[in-house]
Parts: sequence; C-alpha cells; structure tokens
Amino acid sequence: MSDLKELYLTPEQVAEQLQVVTTTVYRWLRSGKLRGSLVSPKAWRVTQRELDAFMRRQTISELLFEQYLADYGLDADHEPAIAGRTSRLDYRLMHDGKPLWFEVKEFGEVDTGPGGAFDPYISIRNRIGKAAKQFTDYKGECCSIVFYNDRLNLASIYAPEIVLGAMLGNVSVSINVNLQTGEEVGPARTGFSEGGKLIHPTLKVPQNTTISAIIALERLGVGGREFRVMVAAKEAGENRRLSWTEFLELLQADQEKNNRHVLRTMVYENPYAAVPLPRGIFNGPYDERWGPLDGEPLIGRIFTGPDLAKLEESERQFDLHLGPIKKLAKDGKRKRREP
Repeated sequence: MSDLKELYLTPEQVAEQLQVVTTTVYRWLRSGKLRGSLVSPKAWRVTQRELDAFMRRQTISELLFEQYLADYGLDADHEPAIAGRTSRLDYRLMHDGKPLWFEVKEFGEVDTGPGGAFDPYISIRNRIGKAAKQFTDYKGECCSIVFYNDRLNLASIYAPEIVLGAMLGNVSVSINVNLQTGEEVGPARTGFSEGGKLIHPTLKVPQNTTISAIIALERLGVGGREFRVMVAAKEAGENRRLSWTEFLELLQADQEKNNRHVLRTMVYENPYAAVPLPRGIFNGPYDERWGPLDGEPLIGRIFTGPDLAKLEESERQFDLHLGPIKKLAKDGKRKRREP
C-alpha cells in the first residue's frame, strides 16, 4: 500500500515550485499560512505533503484521507454543494446507495484545561463540538469525524481510552468494597463517568446522535514495530542482549523496510448514533474498530485487521506490547517465582 514520501524542502525550493520570491515563503511560514518546521532558530523545512496540501488548498489530513479512500477503491466528493443546506461538509462517500458524510479535523497546539492544567480529553472534545455544528443540516444521515494528528501535542487520538472518554465520559475505575471489612469484593470495573461530549451534562442522556463515529487516521510505523520483534526474536534465540553496535547494524541493513509506514484507520463508534457507520468499510489489514461488544454493556475492540492481529501476536510473544514499566514489573514477578 502506497504512502506519501517524506521529502523535506527548503524555503528556496518551495519558492521555486510556487514561482514566488523566497521572502514571501518566509512570511507564509511565520504567519502559519504555510505549515513548516523550524529545524534551527533560522532554518525552516517544509515536507512535500505539506506543500501539496497548500497548493491544493487542502489540509494534510484531507490529502491523507483521500489517499486512504483511493487505496481501497473508494471515490468521495470533496465539499459538495447540497441545495437547501448552509454548511458544506468535507467529503461525501456513496455506500450502498446512501451518502456517508465526513468532516476532517486535524490538531495544532494542544488545548489545556482550567488554569492551564493538561486535560487529555479537552482538545478532542473541542473538535467534536466544532464538527457537530457542521452536521446541523444533516440529521438523519451518517456523519463521521475524521481526526489526524502529526504534531507533538499530547492529543492522543490513537489511544482508545482517551477518544472514547472524550466521547462518552472520563474513564473511571469502580471498585466494590465491603464497608465492614474494607476488602475489595469482585474485580475492578472500567467505565465512563462524566464530561463526555456525546452525553448531555445534566440529563445524562445521549446527545449528538448525528455523529456516527470518530475515525482516527494514522500513519502506523509498521516497519519499526516489525524491527523490534526481529531484535527480540534474535536476542531470545541467542539468549543474550545485542550490543548497540549490533543493533545499529541491523537497523541500517534495510532502512527502507524498517521505516515503513502504513496508512490506516481506527474507528470509534458512537453507540448512540441514529445512523451507525457501516461496518463494511474501514476494515483494511491494519485497521481497527471500537464499539459495543455483542451481548455486553461494554465498549471494546470489535474488529482487528488481519495484518495488525498478526503483528500484535508476534509482539505478545516477547512482551513488547506491555511497555517498559509493565514489562519490568512482569519480569520482577517472574524472578520472584524462580527458586
């Protein structure tokens, strides 16, 4: 599956492509009209995909969404004008004879909570609110929000507990306790408390039922994860840790493969949607979908692409899915059990 190449351009190269003077490019960069990155106090760099988005008057997130749709042979109209409707949504995709609507949002600086404190939900909730206003004229139809985030800003749109918490309420853990003995009774349960953008704050009933789903668009670093599995398998087979020299040699042996990214989606269903997003799309080999579990009052992962499932299984074999802290705790428990 193809992906946009990461080609970095200088302001001079951008000016040449746009046929403008270099000072104009610098002005656009400083004002934010053209997206770029400062690699030093005075040196700007612009990726080719940022420039493509600028030239087509579209955001990077829109370009990537179009690319994802094209990868699966899906054709969508961009900002179609509909008679009698004041707002124009970003994309209309016809599926089984019915329109599916998408509003695409991306993230810049992260929002903060009261007093400047970091709130993991607020930036996502703010963008849900903005998109919901766009859907006012589209009630009774399937309307989804597409998020993309390539900035270092703590907006965790690829963390299910954060996105679902922004939608349905702050993630909470309830523990049943025997009030007489103070002991826990039964397992702890994870649920949603308050603050969810799709739940009415006072009535505690569903609202924003026009929103069918939130879709996180991601350039998944498959190559890096496969490389970690390869290293772990080699260390397990040789019963030793590789040196940094050996590690770097393996990494540099096939840089293109190890840097491979795959464009994929994470779908978070709105369990209260008036018109659900069909489950026959957004089910690629690395895609995943979260929604109500059959026969249970819980939200969980209801679809895992076959290639993603295979990758995750290989990671579990070497505890790579745990993260360094959890893995350290597990290794500690294992050592304590040894005679």
